[in-house]
Amino acid sequence: SDAAHVTFEAARLALDQLQRDLRALEPQLPLRVLALHATAPGLRYASLAPPKPLAPGADDAYVEPLPVLVEFASSTKWPDDLAALHKVKSAFLLRLAACYGAAHPHALVDVASRHFGYGAADGLHTADHDCFVDIRLAPAGLTFRLRVLCEREGAMLARQAQAMEREQLAPQAEALRRQLRRWTRATQWRPQHHRRILDLCQRHHPAASLTIRLLKRWLARHLLLGAVPEETAELIAARVFTEPFAGLAAPASAYAGLVRCLRLLAEWRWQHDLCVVDFTAPDSNDDDDGPRAAGPRPVWAAADGLPADVYAAMQAAFDRAPAADALRLATADDPAAERWGAVSPLLTRRLRALASAALTAIVDCVGAGSDAALPQAFTTPMADYDFILKLDKRMVCRQHEQPPASALHGPEDAAPEPSKPEVFKNLRPAAARVKLHANPFGQPRMVGFDPVALLVRDLARVYGDSALFFHDVFGGRCIAGLWNPALAKPVPFNASANANVAPCPGEKANGRPAARFNKQAVLEEMARLGEGLVVDVVVQNE
Repeated sequence: SDAAHVTFEAARLALDQLQRDLRALEPQLPLRVLALHATAPGLRYASLAPPKPLAPGADDAYVEPLPVLVEFASSTKWPDDLAALHKVKSAFLLRLAACYGAAHPHALVDVASRHFGYGAADGLHTADHDCFVDIRLAPAGLTFRLRVLCEREGAMLARQAQAMEREQLAPQAEALRRQLRRWTRATQWRPQHHRRILDLCQRHHPAASLTIRLLKRWLARHLLLGAVPEETAELIAARVFTEPFAGLAAPASAYAGLVRCLRLLAEWRWQHDLCVVDFTAPDSNDDDDGPRAAGPRPVWAAADGLPADVYAAMQAAFDRAPAADALRLATADDPAAERWGAVSPLLTRRLRALASAALTAIVDCVGAGSDAALPQAFTTPMADYDFILKLDKRMVCRQHEQPPASALHGPEDAAPEPSKPEVFKNLRPAAARVKLHANPFGQPRMVGFDPVALLVRDLARVYGDSALFFHDVFGGRCIAGLWNPALAKPVPFNASANANVAPCPGEKANGRPAARFNKQAVLEEMARLGEGLVVDVVVQNE
């Protein structure tokens, strides 16, 4: 594939082609294919870069899958047992993979699952455990990850949770409620969010796509993307387009959009004011709509365009929530801003400080008429972290998604480049083919395998009560951490303590021998957990 074909439109066309291919297989499938529901950022113009196509037989250091839900026609023959339902979903995907592989011999088709419907007696499978099919389309070179959407599964989870509550089995009921929430987020909320962002970028605001991508790059460079969910980042960008503040029209460029996103993060009073993303607001780029406001409006002005009862429900949900300086963006369908998880007050304060510093750097650049200080807006202060796990760059499979070094230094720091003769754009030679990188693991077709992301996930699961972890998801070469301040004081020694502690000779806590959280031992455990990835541990604050 030529680099000229690495576009979001090419990915959208590939999805349409996949849908036509699956519909052509309907005579061989048990049920008719109703629709495909995309949830990948790359299919809504919101990923950092357009999905990269691969030629037949080619491989890359990181192959990103594009998740898609396959909805089949309804049937009364779906089983009423969760474990059995997962087995039937796996059988559907096995059949679909076999039929697609036979009809398209040049496509690469892989079926993967950790359980294939087995191995969990209660049927509580997370998305990571569910069966899926990876299909790399032969002409397009993109890999789609297909999962089955079955509406009955949600109803069964809700029914079983209610039954457990009636039997006063609180732990089992809570586990089912969590699984129902995960299922609803994956099958209902994400497709709905996908359609709204796609509509925003495709029909209403052409600058929204690049604004979202710049904001994600800014968050990632400050090690906050991930801690701030991608959907939340997209809602922040959507807010500045659907509800421009200070009497301004919607941003006409991505750079203006990014500045307004930073201003929103820096100035919004999250603890006191409701922030609404109104996707039903009129398009401010439409000349027939007239001005949006009679005069200047403060940055914390309330949203208009929503029905009074809907806005009242949002305000009531905001008032019921605990008063905390936490980033929350409500929508008509999510008045309590709970769908994508909370952004903690700690992260909100850091976002505010970083956004303020970035705005100052941008203002200085504009005032000086030079972009020499602009990289400072995308450079995070690493001295603020307690420890840093440095990674083996050979194992960081996404390191090629990092910006070039020349983009992170001012002109005085960059190496001088030889002058090049000016060439008109239409006379330049054709772009080179898509640049691929060697797979560092020696295993072909490792779709979606990012060992650094998996290490960060495991660290958060094991040490989530002791530390917070931060990482640049686009190929960062370190993992930064902050200790929980509550662990600093001594506690009574207890053999069943839920942490690695060391005795404090001669000290007492509540009249008993005291113990203190053993940071050094925990850091050694982290290094051992990341063996092969972690090459050094730097302690910055004891």
